[in-house]
Amino acid sequence: MQKLAKRTSQAQRQAARRLRQGMEAQTKIDRKRNAYALRDAMGEIRQSIKDARRARLEDWELGPLAPKRDLGFNNYGLVSQQSVRIDWHQSGRNRVPPKILEQRCAWAGGVKQLNLAAGDRVVILDSHDKGKIDRVEEVNPANGTVRLEKFHRALCTGVFGNGHSSQAMPLSIASIRLVYPICNPETGITRDVVINQLKAVPPNMKSDNMTLERWDYGKKWDRLVPGINVIIPWPEVKPPQHETMAADTTRTVVEERSFFYSLLAPPMPEPIIDELRNKYSRFRTRHEAWYLERKAVEQAAKEARRESVQLMQTPLQEFHEMRKALREAQGEPQLTDDMLEKIGEVMAKNKPTALAKVAGSEVVAEDAAAAAPPQPPAGQ
Repeated sequence: MQKLAKRTSQAQRQAARRLRQGMEAQTKIDRKRNAYALRDAMGEIRQSIKDARRARLEDWELGPLAPKRDLGFNNYGLVSQQSVRIDWHQSGRNRVPPKILEQRCAWAGGVKQLNLAAGDRVVILDSHDKGKIDRVEEVNPANGTVRLEKFHRALCTGVFGNGHSSQAMPLSIASIRLVYPICNPETGITRDVVINQLKAVPPNMKSDNMTLERWDYGKKWDRLVPGINVIIPWPEVKPPQHETMAADTTRTVVEERSFFYSLLAPPMPEPIIDELRNKYSRFRTRHEAWYLERKAVEQAAKEARRESVQLMQTPLQEFHEMRKALREAQGEPQLTDDMLEKIGEVMAKNKPTALAKVAGSEVVAEDAAAAAPPQPPAGQ
């Protein structure tokens, strides 16, 4: 049985090592592919900048005679359909440094408790849409970016170069601020306010904004505006709607009991059980009784052969075995008080002789050093 357990453990370690090596190799391949994609994307951006400079120079020099470039059919000003241009982080493969990620999400409460959700109204602080208000369509906390519904979009070419479509481009969270209508307690006027800082606080379970849908699919904390202590409610959370298709198994079918246990027959034929659990797998840990009995008989036969070999020993080997057994039975020897006293007497008796030998060796070394001729200094 020990041999079977050892074989299974070794097979598991080998499989884990092969899986780890495969993942490392795939990571290297993905890293190289991402590097090539980033290089191509940066090359496209540099080429676009050069074309824009040349077009600006032509417009300045030619004036009314400058060529019309935005004809509508020459893909002028379109972004190529590259995944890098649409998402520079490549779905998490190009990770953002933690320091930069924390700087992006600092005003919204940090990365761990980001106080932004889909449906929030925000104002854009950077890019060509600066000052415009839009709603958040998607939040990506891993990269610290958001996608908006109407603004900060780009026209991208089709997959095969035909046609174009409008794609929402990722925008840094540091480039937006939350907008929410707040009532002024002094004037009683409610107007949109740009919120520059948010803080996560424990939830108010009795609030009207705390619903079962939000607790299951939304944020479980409230967001507070420091300084004025106003709770900003989260957008309405809608549970996902799953459409039942023809190939789906409904809940009623799953909960319906269609099998009843019987003590007279197994739940399924034994050949099917062998097919399901892979009877000859190296990772198998449970075995039949007859298989364990056979392995036990084989182990007993090996032990019997080993004992039969020990019976054919010479008298000298038997004597050594007997002495070894006696030593093991006696255990480790221990020093008694009488032994320690005898050792101390011998050390005290031999101490003058040892000191005399040490002193004599020192005198001989001094005489040898005095008799040696002087050596000239190095370099002469």
